[in-house]
Amino acid sequence: MTLMEVLLALVILGLALGMFAPSVVGSMQANADNRTRAQAVAAAEGWLDRFRAKTLDFNAFTTARTYGYGYDYANDPTFVAAGDPSPASLNAEWGRYAFRVQTTLFASSPQVWRVDVTIRYARVKGGEASFALSTFVDQ
Repeated sequence: MTLMEVLLALVILGLALGMFAPSVVGSMQANADNRTRAQAVAAAEGWLDRFRAKTLDFNAFTTARTYGYGYDYANDPTFVAAGDPSPASLNAEWGRYAFRVQTTLFASSPQVWRVDVTIRYARVKGGEASFALSTFVDQ
């Protein structure tokens, strides 16, 4: 092969890679965003699980409570009183999210509560995303 053929092959290879690189990077960012959203869903489900297990006082959340990014759950009397096995571990699990939690008495006999959890989190691509989960709990 001559030097010109090798250089031409390198140019063609470079152009081909240049065309595919943006789609690969975009795919990696989308994958990271999906992973972050899945972790946020798991954190919101953690809230709902605590209500389903009846470890949190439903009446304490009839007025919406907001927990900001980096909130210290280990020193919150709500979680200490609930006998959470490790309120300090909640700091590591939930610290990168912001929550709004509210309960509403849906039916009084038997008592059925509606639990709403709204979560905000930072996206990998930048900006913030949010979603809400709800469930009904028979007490």
